[in-house]
Amino acid sequence: MNTSTIPATQSQRVVTVVGLLLIVIAVASLESFLLPALPHIQREFGVDAATGALAQVAPTLTTVIITPLAGRFADVFGARRTLAVLLAAVIAGGITSAFAPVFPVLVLGQVLQGFALGIIPVGFVVIRGLFDDQAIKTVGGLFIAMTVGGAGLGVLVAGPIIESTSRAVLFGVPTAIVVVGGVLFFAARAHLAIREQDAPTRIDWAGASVLALTLVVIVAWLASTSAAGWLALSSLVLLVVALGLVVAWVAIERRVAQPMIDIATLRSRSVGGAVAVGVGIGAGYASIVYLIPQQITQPAGGVGLGATATQTGFFLAVAFGAGFLASPLAGKVAQRVGTRAVGITGMLVLALGAAIALISTAPALIVVALALAGVGAASASTVAFSSAASGAGEHEVGVSTALVTIARAVGGALATQVVASIITTIGVTESSAFRVGFAVAVVLALAGAGLAQLLPRERAAVDVGHGHP
Repeated sequence: MNTSTIPATQSQRVVTVVGLLLIVIAVASLESFLLPALPHIQREFGVDAATGALAQVAPTLTTVIITPLAGRFADVFGARRTLAVLLAAVIAGGITSAFAPVFPVLVLGQVLQGFALGIIPVGFVVIRGLFDDQAIKTVGGLFIAMTVGGAGLGVLVAGPIIESTSRAVLFGVPTAIVVVGGVLFFAARAHLAIREQDAPTRIDWAGASVLALTLVVIVAWLASTSAAGWLALSSLVLLVVALGLVVAWVAIERRVAQPMIDIATLRSRSVGGAVAVGVGIGAGYASIVYLIPQQITQPAGGVGLGATATQTGFFLAVAFGAGFLASPLAGKVAQRVGTRAVGITGMLVLALGAAIALISTAPALIVVALALAGVGAASASTVAFSSAASGAGEHEVGVSTALVTIARAVGGALATQVVASIITTIGVTESSAFRVGFAVAVVLALAGAGLAQLLPRERAAVDVGHGHP
């Protein structure tokens, strides 16, 4: 019998999901390791901060190019093939980062690790192929929880690991977990209920190239605003170029026979609404987790608490931990009350977190603010990704969820630049600077709640856990 026609059994689904979750928690840890470990790595290789920053910038450029392509490749060529390529790149990057003899080789390893974020849209293609629309909310919530948990774990343990052991251990252990997860995933051999005969037969290279170039230009624009200012000629030129590329991409997608994503799909509540909410999530959450460390590390007795880097990591872990717990719960609640209700509530909770940070720097209230930010962002992210995965065409799941990923990243980067400019202009030793910054975060989160009105309102119609027939 042809196994491609056999539905996945419950055990196959479980093993596949376990493998996928191991992969995503490990790659999320790899992605977050660098920030706390970078000063130590700079000293190891004898490079200055400006040179060391290359290791952080390089994977970002890879990510903005690879993520939409990975989503589309999964839609066209299948999730398994695409995931195999991504895992090979991430594993190679982890090994290279672990044993790099010189700094340029470490940067190469980080470039390869930049393929990791492409696993998120591919993962949702797998989830869509294994579960019905209602179960997607729960499993998708668990998937997002693992990305949040992995990132939080990385922030917490990176410093102690590299200080007490070595760079080889730091990058080697999560890379080994990626390998284990990959073995489980492919060993399960679960059939994905996707009609391959209806799949697109080609990649829209023109649309993919223009979208990738657009994202690179946006990154360059954000870098320019940081270095030269918002109104600098270079910043304005890059902004105009980015907007022109967006218009060009839409024009291409309207004309090609097999576009990366149908513009009609992008206009839908399920996908377009999810992308819009993604911008709001990124903007509101990134503002808070940028401002709080900037504030609490200022000297005690002034605007801050005099927190050390390690203490700051523990504060931030609260947001990651809260998000880890909230994501799967948000998926279950969405089955009861609907996607839109959870999205709006999540963004309002995020706004409340920013408001609490605005009114006090007491350690207990900072913890509460970060917990609320983690719950709000994770809950809204869960329903945004689930909405895009459920509402997209069967062969547009990867690219649709990739656009949500990109929307969160772009919204977060843009908002971070805005609030960073505010506190720099007013002065980081002035309490008014942070009050204005957190007020902006409140406004951004409330705007995200307004955008969440675009999400579909549907409720659960079936029980959790029913797979495709």
